[in-house]
Amino acid sequence: MYAEMRIALVLAALCLAAVPAWLGARIISSNLAVRSSWKRTAGVVRSLAADDSVELEVGDARVNAPIVHKVGLSFLKQVPIYVDPADPSRVRTGGLLQMWLWPAGLVLAALLFLSVGAGAAVVRQGMFSPPPPPLETEIRVHRQPSEWKAPLFWSLLGASALAIAVLARSGGQIQRISLGGAGVLFILAMWILAADTKTTEISADRRVLRKTSALCWREVPWEQVGSVAQEHTIFGRGQSLLRTRDRSFPGRDVTTIVFRDRNGRSLVSMSPNMQPEKSMIRLLDMCAERTGLRLEFRTNYAPNL
Repeated sequence: MYAEMRIALVLAALCLAAVPAWLGARIISSNLAVRSSWKRTAGVVRSLAADDSVELEVGDARVNAPIVHKVGLSFLKQVPIYVDPADPSRVRTGGLLQMWLWPAGLVLAALLFLSVGAGAAVVRQGMFSPPPPPLETEIRVHRQPSEWKAPLFWSLLGASALAIAVLARSGGQIQRISLGGAGVLFILAMWILAADTKTTEISADRRVLRKTSALCWREVPWEQVGSVAQEHTIFGRGQSLLRTRDRSFPGRDVTTIVFRDRNGRSLVSMSPNMQPEKSMIRLLDMCAERTGLRLEFRTNYAPNL
């Protein structure tokens, strides 16, 4: 992974961790203040019709208490509550689940993002490792523009989820934050995929075959290559001609060119549509010259995921 991309991932993970950490800290601080200064009593649940509040019977009165979720609440169940001494109409639900489940989830989300950032910071090759030295060769191929533009298009789905979470007025706080968080994660995943695809380069000289991108790079001496094949993998259909039921789905096949070692382990894979076409031909010719291997064509069948 290049240092620039690594730093960007670490910063993105820290920013994502800061949001649930801030929300969790606010809720925890508010809960501690309620527990220390409000009066604790008990109430009976009378209605759960609303998403953001619950109707409680406290003595001879009925009051609405704000809630984030309904875990631990049920109709006619007696629950601990806290009443503001300065304003008895202000009531908060108490108990372990009502007070601490949501902030615990936010803290866990923050820790998850921090672990992702830490993982990006300590992966192989070091934090500020430079990219590999350039090869003195004219054999360089890249992905077609449509292949890296497609993830950017699909990232609009994440943008739509984020917009719904921000602009929608219905639904509880947990649902909206969860939808917005999922949208942000999907956008970042698609952007990372687009960056990796756009910067992918396959190059070769008489010594090595190299694959580089913004996320990683790998160099394979030609002596390690045991086979090179264009593999057409079809999902959801068996090889038997007697099979009449096709369990495959749209877009069920994928075609890649795979360089493998003598044990069948994948070394480098790439799209058969890498450009420019002349350089692609020269790359395969270089493989044949250095290893004696010609491009094979294989069809593999795999079950649906």
